[in-house]
Amino acid sequence: MAATDVSCYKKTSKAQATRLPPGPWKLPLIGNLHQLTGDSPHVSLQKLSNEYGPLMFLQLGSLPTLVISSADVARDIFRTHDLIFSGRPELYAAKIFSYNCSNIAFAPYGEYWREIRKIAILELLGSKRVQSFQAVRNEEVADMIKIIARSSAGPTDLSRLIFLLANNIICRVTFGRKYDSEADTGTTGFDVLMREMQAVVAESSIADFFSLDGMA
Repeated sequence: MAATDVSCYKKTSKAQATRLPPGPWKLPLIGNLHQLTGDSPHVSLQKLSNEYGPLMFLQLGSLPTLVISSADVARDIFRTHDLIFSGRPELYAAKIFSYNCSNIAFAPYGEYWREIRKIAILELLGSKRVQSFQAVRNEEVADMIKIIARSSAGPTDLSRLIFLLANNIICRVTFGRKYDSEADTGTTGFDVLMREMQAVVAESSIADFFSLDGMA
């Protein structure tokens, strides 16, 4: 199983530090970041876990991190201690794109997240609401099939078309309109904005590892 890192955002006291899982020696300020450089950090994590075990502690800048590289350990943690590890990291890019992590995707677990989740289920994801959007889904699927049929003589980028399909369904359901015409190549407008946002959020920022709160 590929190594998976679970970030712990509670401040670690000296007493707690004696009970931390094993891990490699860390440098001042940057911690263990220097051991995850390169294009394949998951490979570096796997090599470290082979040495220090399936439950390993790393200090990534100011961010204490628990690395789990065993399916059995991960299963036990998420079944037995799911509430402890139910939080979400407050990523720098996510704060910018989601109004300081206030949407359902990035909001920290708690009363606020439970409330907006309940609203989303009632207003968007309930069985009756999902059925009410059936016509929208049928129309968008039909439009996608037409595009595929017209381009049957050449190669078809299904990944792009499925992305546009999902994007148009979501936009029509939430905003009442679609943001990409059937002739859109996926290189302009809302489609590009969404792709750029996904790319930025997916990448790590140095601000994610060096917060003033974490270094206090």
